[in-house]
Amino acid sequence: MQYILLLISLGTIFCGPPSDLVDPFQYEYFRIPYNKTMYSGYLEPQDIPDHHFHYIFYPNDKSDAPVILWLNGGPGCSSLTGAMIENGPFVFIGGTPTFEENKYSWAKFAHMLYVETPVGVGFSYKDDGNTTTSDDVTAQNNYYMLLAFYRKFPEYKNNDLYIAGESYAGTYIPTLVNKIIDNSQSNIRIRGMMIGNGCTDAAECTKEAKYFPYYKFQFLANHNFISQKLNDFIEIHKARCQFNNEQFCQDLYQDILTETNLDGSYEYNPYNVYGTCFQPPVETPQGERIPYAKNKFDPFDIIQGHIPPCSDAVGLYHYLRDDEFRQYLNIHPKSDQWAKCQSLNYTKDPRATYYLYPKIMAKGIKILKFSGDVDGVVPITGTIYWIEKLQKELNLPTIQQWRPWFKSNKQNAGNLWEIDGLLFVSVRNAGHMVPADQKEASFIMAHNFIFDVPFPEE
Repeated sequence: MQYILLLISLGTIFCGPPSDLVDPFQYEYFRIPYNKTMYSGYLEPQDIPDHHFHYIFYPNDKSDAPVILWLNGGPGCSSLTGAMIENGPFVFIGGTPTFEENKYSWAKFAHMLYVETPVGVGFSYKDDGNTTTSDDVTAQNNYYMLLAFYRKFPEYKNNDLYIAGESYAGTYIPTLVNKIIDNSQSNIRIRGMMIGNGCTDAAECTKEAKYFPYYKFQFLANHNFISQKLNDFIEIHKARCQFNNEQFCQDLYQDILTETNLDGSYEYNPYNVYGTCFQPPVETPQGERIPYAKNKFDPFDIIQGHIPPCSDAVGLYHYLRDDEFRQYLNIHPKSDQWAKCQSLNYTKDPRATYYLYPKIMAKGIKILKFSGDVDGVVPITGTIYWIEKLQKELNLPTIQQWRPWFKSNKQNAGNLWEIDGLLFVSVRNAGHMVPADQKEASFIMAHNFIFDVPFPEE
């Protein structure tokens, strides 16, 4: 009876679907105290009823708090990584299957929604099992998914919406925002987007870009992985080899691999070049890491069932492949066995998403681009390149000159630079997954951006 009364009271306070409410008496599964509400289930759009998007939702105590939709990248990687390793209310202690409370969770100032997208990723599924998709189809389906969220949780329709994520979410997010702009009749209160180490420019994450990924080489040179002599040679032949797969450029590429030992001869974490290279968890028999160099410096080409190189997945596989935990999260029997990343038949737009920024900026939608400064996958060098290009092409004034910003202990957290319509923030000693590596800094960054609070200057 006490259990039923508690569920009823929670359902009264939070108007979400009772069937998706996670059993509050099983929070002890996490072995940490947690007295907030949590939903887990499926968003099933009316326009594509054969698509079932798994979501986890952590409502904030303040009903008028903004909603943040968090998307991880890939394409093909699960947003539960964001929920359970990065900025959710409880996260794994690095390299272990043990949860701890995240005192820098973004759920402390926002309603946090994590969705596994496209279908075929994580616990999301399509009735016929076909996961063929593209940037444009994914954007349209994500728009339908968002409408399904508002049908399931109508009390949040008038809240400000921010869409955030990292990596290939640098494609998911602007294309979804573009769909929202083009469907203004839906009255979605989109206010901003926050993208970390995201694919934006054609020089970063397109098929042609990996022929000779100049900005990755520039990053490696800046961190002394490449000798000055070889770097000078790269600079001489940059114009010839960028976007070019001729034999000379392939040979130069191989020289770089040989000199840097990035041919798999030692453990190198491309997502954080000074970070730990985690071993694949024993819970996944096919959990082989993808040799970074053999995949042409492109961890975005995920091999079925494999784990991105050196990534921390121990806790995720320990829990998310456990039958009891699946039941706890209201996972449907049709959902596949969970994997951190899945291979999809996915077609990328060769334009990437750079071309969408003028349209999004013209609508007054706030933009935060943040970059962990030790990420070798989508390095800070490439991000600064395309922002400078955008500023020049649109003749945008500088609002804040490049300057440092600080955490609460007055330690340097990184640097920032603002042009009209876009704030760039670097995060010191963070890799590809900024909220995982620098939780306090990412909390300050997201909070201050959303609520227009100046970043600390000392």
